[in-house]
Amino acid sequence: MEIKQILNPKYFLIGFGVLFLMGGTYNFVDAENAAETAYPDTSTDRDVFYEQTFGAFSIGLASLSLVTGIFVKGRELSIMAMASSASMLVVFSLHYTSGEAVDYGYNDPVLFGVLASLLALQAVSGYIHLEDE
Repeated sequence: MEIKQILNPKYFLIGFGVLFLMGGTYNFVDAENAAETAYPDTSTDRDVFYEQTFGAFSIGLASLSLVTGIFVKGRELSIMAMASSASMLVVFSLHYTSGEAVDYGYNDPVLFGVLASLLALQAVSGYIHLEDE
């Protein structure tokens, strides 16, 4: 099996879509516990709202990723894989650095590194499939 078959943007988009749909739904439904983990010293109703909002945004972005992976084909799929990976890398980086400023409970450099690496692979997969029909 060659690298071009393994690094398929369709699989990355669907995989990220499923992963973040589950994570976003869990974050939205269990926002009170998420807020206690994120802000262990001063969890408030406002923090619960923030966690629910983060879950809702995650659900929306995950849905876009799933729909793109399932229905878009060819060069457009590759372009979307590269564009979405770049935009999510920016979002993750800004979220991580902002979280460091407030000692956000979910900031984990290992998890950030793994997700950033997978997003970079998604961008590479889009690039190597750019000329596919």
